[in-house]
Formats: sequence, C-alpha cells, structure tokens
Amino acid sequence: MENPNFYPDINNNNDDAPPSYPDNPIQFDGYQNLGFCAPEPGNNQPFLQEKNNVLPIFNDNQILTEEDAEDALVAFVGEHCCYGKGPVKNLEITDLKPSNTYRYILESFTETRSTKYVSEPYFQQIIVNTGAPPPHPWSIPVTPNQLFIDQKVLLEIPNTAQVEICKKCSGRGNRTCYSCSGRGRKSCIHCHGSGHKHNSNHHHRENCFFCSGTGFSNCHTCGHTGFILCKICSGSGRLKWYLQLTVEFKNNKDDFFSKTEFIPDELLRNCLTKNTFSDTNLRLFPITNHPNKYINEASSSLLGQHYTKFNQCKILSQRHEVDSIPINLVTYNYKNKILNYIIYGLESRVYAPDYPQKCCCNIL
Repeated sequence: MENPNFYPDINNNNDDAPPSYPDNPIQFDGYQNLGFCAPEPGNNQPFLQEKNNVLPIFNDNQILTEEDAEDALVAFVGEHCCYGKGPVKNLEITDLKPSNTYRYILESFTETRSTKYVSEPYFQQIIVNTGAPPPHPWSIPVTPNQLFIDQKVLLEIPNTAQVEICKKCSGRGNRTCYSCSGRGRKSCIHCHGSGHKHNSNHHHRENCFFCSGTGFSNCHTCGHTGFILCKICSGSGRLKWYLQLTVEFKNNKDDFFSKTEFIPDELLRNCLTKNTFSDTNLRLFPITNHPNKYINEASSSLLGQHYTKFNQCKILSQRHEVDSIPINLVTYNYKNKILNYIIYGLESRVYAPDYPQKCCCNIL
C-alpha cells in the first residue's frame, strides 16, 4: 500500500521548476527510500592478516656542488623580472646541506550509488517495462572506464517508467502567458493605457501613435496568443517518469611529507620526484619498514582514516606510493647577512623567500 506522506508535495510556486516526483509514484521493492544507497555491509573491512611491504632502500641524496647551487639560483632569479641580480653576483656560499623529503601518497577509488525520480517530455518514445520488479540498485552492473579517475554514470532503472499528464500545463502543452496574463495584449507603455497623447503645441489630445488610440499593444512574449509553450513538457502535454540510478566513481587522494626543512607542500607536489615504492590492491596494508619512521606512521594513519571516512562507500581499489624528493639547504653570506635558500626536486627548483632584492627599485 502506498504511503501518501512518503513523497513530498510536488506543488510549488515556481512555474519553471520541474516537479521532483510524479503525481502517482509507484513504490517498488527496494526503492521505498530514494537517495543514497548503502553498499553491502563489511565492504571496506581491511584484511586481518598482515603483509610486510618490502621497500627498496636507495641512496636518495642528490649531491650538489656550490657551482650547481649558484647556477640554480641564477636560473631562479632570471625567471623573476623584479629580482635584482646583485646577490647572485656577490653571495658567498658558506654551507650546503643535502637531505631528503619523502612523500607518501594514498588513493582510495570509491563508488557510491543513489536513486531519484526524473522526468522528460514524452513524444511517443518506446517504453520498455516488462512488469517485473526492478533490479536492486547495487545489482545493476556498472564498471568504471578507468581506475582512479573521477566518473559519473546515469542510468534508467529498468521497469520503472510510467507516463503521466504534465501537471504544470494540465496536459495542454501550453500555459497562460505570464507577461500579459493570457490577454494577448498589454497596456500601452507610451500612453499608459489612455489611448491619447497630449500635444503641447496645439493644446489638444490626439490618438497615441504606438497603439492607434486603443490603449493596448500586442504582447510580444506570447505573440498575441495569450499562451506560451510549457517548458516542463516541451509542448507534449505528457511526461515520462522513471527512476534514475546515479553511479559516482571518485578518486580520494591524501598525502604526507616527512620534510625537515620548511617549504610549502604545494611546491613539493609540483616538482619532479623519484618513485621508490608503489603498490595497488583491492585493500592495502600499511607500510611498516620504511627507513623514515614518519612514513610508516603516516601510512598506517591515512589508511585508517580512509577506512573510516569512506565506510559508506564501496572501495573498489587502493594504491599508495612513496616518492623521494631531494632537498639541499644552501646557506650564504650577503653583505654580512647570513641567509638561506632551498634547492628541491630532481630539476633543482629554488625556494628563496628571504631573497634580499625582490624589487628593481631597491637594487643598489
């Protein structure tokens, strides 16, 4: 038995807003509550047995000479038109300290499903409805084109289509013109509906030129008919209603940097790195034997966060990797001031927030 209070009132005051439900919606088994569809219980439980990820150990330090450090700074200054070249020519490098930052990246590729009623104008298109119960939302086969890429798929759920008269226009295909309220004409704006215009030169009234003395002008919105096309049904007078399945594939990505020197994360995300480890599986185990303990801790923490955060989604696949990013801290003396800049990435980018001459007008 249908529950008349289940579906919200489809009446609204906005004539151009389509209704959210048909007038007489059919409640199908498994679709009593539309919206989010929870996946099967236990979908995202991690495996119980442990797995030891064996990581190769690299000598990751990228050793730079003082000449390399100077060349990197010269290239950096050359990319900034307002940076003075004085410090580059006169600096004295006093220390060059190589180190490494590791970036741990975790991706969980998830799937969510939801259902809702949608409508489209009905122009005698073929409707396939065998009368059999519609399949359960999670039993309808939908696969992503590619893993770890956001995608959305919209499908008509079989055996849920029905045709109804368009409630907005009562099946006429047109509606009363909002501009003239169905009269087909409006009060003349030039004579304000009087049909006359005062002639100041001859001190008498004469017929309005624009409305020929009638006081009215044709309504251009409806073409003098008093009616406009119903936007909801596109003039067909009927709507095809059906339940639509929305399947969203989303790649959820988090990362962690084990950096020792201050440098914005966004800079490190955009530089060239060396991949030292990568693994993809239905479910992942945390890394436990990386030489940097913070990477091990981040792997365990982020995996736990993903299992909690996406427990209402279906996790289709996971992958994680560890990238090594070479970093060199350069200390130099310029005009008796001790300053620093950082060289990072395989392409030797420079981060120099304390560069002493950032504006041409200050160059000495």
